[in-house]
Order: sequence, then structure tokens, then C-alpha cells
Amino acid sequence: MLLTCLSLILLTGCSRKSQLKLAIEMANKQCPMSIGTTGEISSITFDGTDVIYSLLMNEDYLDLDALGKNTDAMKSAVMVMFKNPKGEIKSMLEMVVDTKSGIRLIYKGKSTGKEVECRLETEELKRILNQKGTEKESERQKLEELVNVTNVSCPMDVDEATTLDKLTIEPDKVVYNYTIDETKVDMATMRNNEAQMKQAIKGSLSVSESSLRLFLEACVKDNKGLSYRYVGGTSGESAEYIFTVAELKALL
Repeated sequence: MLLTCLSLILLTGCSRKSQLKLAIEMANKQCPMSIGTTGEISSITFDGTDVIYSLLMNEDYLDLDALGKNTDAMKSAVMVMFKNPKGEIKSMLEMVVDTKSGIRLIYKGKSTGKEVECRLETEELKRILNQKGTEKESERQKLEELVNVTNVSCPMDVDEATTLDKLTIEPDKVVYNYTIDETKVDMATMRNNEAQMKQAIKGSLSVSESSLRLFLEACVKDNKGLSYRYVGGTSGESAEYIFTVAELKALL
């Protein structure tokens, strides 16, 4: 997701570092670039040592404090995005490795200004390029890491009545697990209005947001549907709305 914005131009007669610098300058001219409701890429620069992605994040969707305490989860999620790279992404990674550079991602909160960052060193990028694995294994790992990095920010208040507790992966689907404050929402009403509830959720699945599209694609490629499971905080009663793999494909 973070690197597809690079339009790489291989210029004859230029050193690899010069090629990388020019490619990054071209990519930076396209900034800021939206990555959906979660935020935007504000700049892409090269300081001679690292390709630096500066991201401005919506803290309603990302807990930077929690992320800062779980840098390993953040790093592994970034690394898995590059697994089995192809096309322009592979060319860019090869250029970064050839110049003995790294990739640094700096996440900054829009409201607090807090920053967390992670860095992929040259040797780590080299291992990614040389790593072998099946497409199926790669897609499963990508989905697992996307779930893991989301869970870093959980529990998360969605609105005054709804809390996202965690995401889980079941044999046939990925599940958003929510708790409902039953003083504000009636579980029986939710169960009795399944069609309307599912339509409302479907309307929120905007594939124009790159981060959401990436997640839905990962679900489909791993043959997983998507479930929204709501449990009453007092009664323990539940309501669940499921999107099959075919329904997710239709959204894409």
C-alpha cells in the first residue's frame, strides 16, 4: 500500500543512488496522498540513507501510544506487505538494497502531534527480496499481520454505544468482535433488522480507501469472508452480519 505510489524511472547513465533519489522526488510531488479515513502520506523523501515515508494519521482509527509500545507488530506488518514483491515495488526495493539504504516510516497523529516510527534496514529488505514462499502462504501471513496491527489499537470506541474488542480469524471468515452498550442500543432491534444493518455496513465498505481495499483483498485471497459480530454487554445476546467471499469480491 505504502509504496505503490512510486513511479520508478530507470535512467541510463545515472548511479543507482541518483535513480533512487529522482524516483523519490517524483513520488513526493504527488503528496499528500490519501490512504483513506486513517490518514495520508504527507511526504516521501530520501536523506541519502533512508527512504522516509511521513504519514499523518487520524487517531480515531490508530492508537499511536499503543503502536509505539508494539513496534515489533508495526514492523512485521510493514515487512509482510513487501513479501513476494513484484513489478515497481520489487524494482524499488532492489534499488534501496543496491544503495545500502533503508526504509523509515514516521507516523504522526493529526490531533496530538505524537510520532512513532519503524525502520527496515538494508539486510531486512534483502531478506524480503530473497525470501521464498507460496502465494497462499504469503496471503495468509499478510492477512494475519493486518489483523495483528489493528488489534494493537483495541479495544477501540467506535461510537457511544459500540466498542471494537478485537479482530479474530476463524476458519471461514475474519470477525470484527464488538460489545454493545445495551442502555443505548437494543440487541433485539439489531437482530430483527438484519437486512438494514447489513446494508448499512456494506455502505461503509468503501474500496476507494486504499487501506480498506488492501484488507478486503487479503480476505478474498485467503478465501475468508467477513463478519461483524455484536454482543450485548449486559445480556450476552449477539447479532452477526456476514459477508461471503463472493460478496466481498463484488465490492472489489
